[in-house]
Amino acid sequence: MADDPDEDIRRLADLLAQSERCVALTGVRLGATEDTEAKAVGSAWGEFASLEVLLTEPARFWDNWLPRAVEASKREVTDAHLALARLEAAGVIRAIITQAVDHLHGTAGEGDLIEVHANVLSCRCTRCDDVYALSEVQELVAAADDGVPRCTREGCGYPLRPTGTLWGEPLVEQAVIRAWDMAAWSDLFLVLDTQLRTDPMAMLPSVPLKRGSKVAIVGTTRTHYDRYAKLVISRPSPEVLPGVARLLAP
Repeated sequence: MADDPDEDIRRLADLLAQSERCVALTGVRLGATEDTEAKAVGSAWGEFASLEVLLTEPARFWDNWLPRAVEASKREVTDAHLALARLEAAGVIRAIITQAVDHLHGTAGEGDLIEVHANVLSCRCTRCDDVYALSEVQELVAAADDGVPRCTREGCGYPLRPTGTLWGEPLVEQAVIRAWDMAAWSDLFLVLDTQLRTDPMAMLPSVPLKRGSKVAIVGTTRTHYDRYAKLVISRPSPEVLPGVARLLAP
């Protein structure tokens, strides 16, 4: 395990420089210094942002989900997001798999992005699949007598739902399949700020490991893959990735 900050950056940069097919996996919130996955499970987001609540208590769902989605949509990119985008643009990192729903990787300019939970930036009609921006959903909720947004297409009027994945329903199938394929294809799998608590993403590092590829882990919380990793850096990624980008993607 690396200890010296400069040594952390140098060792990770060396691994990346030796790699031809590095794929990164990022957590619920890149740069987090707490166990965000465990916190989410025990929070109002985890309790109310579920398919069951949407179907059985829709007003309660929107009252809890919408303000949290708006908060997530207003987050700003970090130095870690920008560094990843630079490394991808330079061909150092080939693809990014993320569990985040804030779409900050896309905002930062990352091209080959796999969002396994989709994101919170839009909602869609449960009947006709018309898509509504989050700002439109806010207006519809405010105007609805029962607090439930509905499709405005003539002759429709069905309730909306978030485009992204809710608790209690499977992840986006195509995204998960592609994430597995990219993990298998990688020769270096870079895990960033995720505790690897929730399946199926918790199993993803095992895919490259079984194929003999290297795994590197950056983050402040331990994972059950630490002992198998080629490199573990116990620091948040914003302290590490910008330095790596300066070396490999100046």
